[in-house]
Amino acid sequence: MSKTHRYILVLDTQRQESSGVHSLLTQLHCPVFIAGTAEQALAKVHQVPPYLVILIGDGQNWSQPLVEQLRQGASTANMTIVALTDSTSPRWGQQDENPGLDGFLVKPLSGEVLTSLVESALAKQS
Repeated sequence: MSKTHRYILVLDTQRQESSGVHSLLTQLHCPVFIAGTAEQALAKVHQVPPYLVILIGDGQNWSQPLVEQLRQGASTANMTIVALTDSTSPRWGQQDENPGLDGFLVKPLSGEVLTSLVESALAKQS
């Protein structure tokens, strides 16, 4: 895998959580691109696909059409896409209603969980 693919894309349209996720990822020394809009995220993915995408916010930020657009292209086949949500959100436990997502991160997010996710996403690329 090319080193240009070794980055994490965070889509946070409300810019509420990215600083917390970003600080955890910084501790892991992970290159991160934070997109403020779906358009920015899609443009970045089509330029250079990341190995991990974290979608933050309500269901609009990780709607099925957006996930499908992120998955388009042969070089995105092994990309891991997860959504960060609240434990009280009724949608996070319903994987079948969220096709295309590889899973959910449930707040509060710990460094250990994020480390495990990053390692898993990197392994999936191999």
